Amino acid sequence: MAKHSIEEQLEKRILILDGAMGTMLQNENLSAEDFGGEELDGCNENLVLTRPDVIEKIHHKYLEAGADIICTNTFGGTPLVLNEYDLGAKAEEINKRAVEIARQAVDRYSTSDWPRVAGGAMGGPTTKTLSVTGGITFDELEENFYVQAKALIEAGADVLLLETSQDMLNVKAGTLGVKRAFASTGKELPVMISGTIEPMGTTLAGQTIDAFYISIEHIKPLSVGLNCATGPEFMTDHIRSLAELSTGYISCYPNAGLPDEEGCYHESPESLSQKLKGFAEKGWLNIVGGCCGTTPAHIAAIREILKDEKPRRVPEKTHGHAVSGIEPLLYDDSMRPLFIGGERTNVIGSRKFKNLIIDGKFEEAAEIARAQVKNGAHVIDICLANPDRDELADIRGFMQEVVKKVKVPLVIDSTDEKVIEEALKFSQGKAIINSINLEDGEERFDAVLPLVKKYGASLVVGTIDEKGMAVDRHRKLEIAERSYQLLTEKWGIAPEDIIFDPLMFPVGTGDEQYIGSALETIEGIRLIKENCRRH
Repeated sequence: MAKHSIEEQLEKRILILDGAMGTMLQNENLSAEDFGGEELDGCNENLVLTRPDVIEKIHHKYLEAGADIICTNTFGGTPLVLNEYDLGAKAEEINKRAVEIARQAVDRYSTSDWPRVAGGAMGGPTTKTLSVTGGITFDELEENFYVQAKALIEAGADVLLLETSQDMLNVKAGTLGVKRAFASTGKELPVMISGTIEPMGTTLAGQTIDAFYISIEHIKPLSVGLNCATGPEFMTDHIRSLAELSTGYISCYPNAGLPDEEGCYHESPESLSQKLKGFAEKGWLNIVGGCCGTTPAHIAAIREILKDEKPRRVPEKTHGHAVSGIEPLLYDDSMRPLFIGGERTNVIGSRKFKNLIIDGKFEEAAEIARAQVKNGAHVIDICLANPDRDELADIRGFMQEVVKKVKVPLVIDSTDEKVIEEALKFSQGKAIINSINLEDGEERFDAVLPLVKKYGASLVVGTIDEKGMAVDRHRKLEIAERSYQLLTEKWGIAPEDIIFDPLMFPVGTGDEQYIGSALETIEGIRLIKENCRRH
């Protein structure tokens, strides 16, 4: 791919991804000996060591069928998954060998006019989902993805594909592991992310596709899409939503329909390709392929039927302010006012909540948040800053429960960046961090902004600087403009992810020196809105 980057190819045409590896391996009727013995029977990834010829043959069949992108045989290539067969220690070797096999096949078929791509496949689900099964920490999962990504990069993959993702927390851990691998290898690759929507219309961990996309948009993936789970019919609404929302490319590689009770798939190459053509004709697709049940015949049919279809054009910008929990919150002026459920989930504002946290009754405390949502809160503000308690331990205990109770976006309200980061490791969605200001110069910005870049979040910014809290309208604007410039120019934060707090505190003090501050606050809001708008 030296002469032709995948981005250049995506501008010209719809790219074809290969089909199922597992289906093809089943058709080979392999014995336990092929896998390396009875105890390794079924470990497809180990075949790159024991039967590389079989893997190479399958890659060649998909390349002959017209695939542009060949995925490595590494779906279960994290040490975590390989340890189901006591092969975790061989993770690096297996991933590197898999890339070598795919790389040789891709290079054999590539021409200057038709470059082929070796994609390093990373199975997003692993055997543990942070939001559903538990049994592993965020940091442990990140380490597993790091080990795999580093091996795939070092062996020469062109892109990384984090696929069949059922839980956004797994995806976040995966993308952080990938970023670490980029840093340690000194090489950065495009990243493709593909989720799986269940027949009930959400991921296994409950997110809608809109919320899924908003949660991952900050890493600027090459593509976001859907694979597996269902046939193309069930994907229609979700692919349409992604195509409308995403500022990246869109991928779609469904199963050959839903499997029957015997595990057989019934979408023929003709029927599957015809349905995918319908998506392409609507302008939704950039990358198309097949998942479970698909074969080289499916890929050949898809390539033939899409050869004259135009790829989806990527919009520069598709939405304004957006945050998410399990569900998305895409804000526009018609929604005013937004309600933040805050004081009742704040240990400073609610004695009842404070005492529940002190008693370790985190599930009961989370019920308060659920009641707030039931009564109309659009987002929930969480503050556990009790000076007599370990805030880090409390946030860990409470977040585990509250994410099970509420679907709305969360506001993480803390002055301790360690607490903020711990909370973000439990939130599938794109949260709001409350808050930063310039009271100590840029110190607070320097502590919190790396977390915004790392996990994806919106940010509340107060109008305070080294001289103190702004009271009159012009000081509020002055501090807001300085903050806006730092955030957008120095830190690369999107304007729509900045929420200014012009500080109402002076209005309610009753102090004579603050008489008139209500009007100053209102006019300050007006000035900030006029001068610090999205461009």
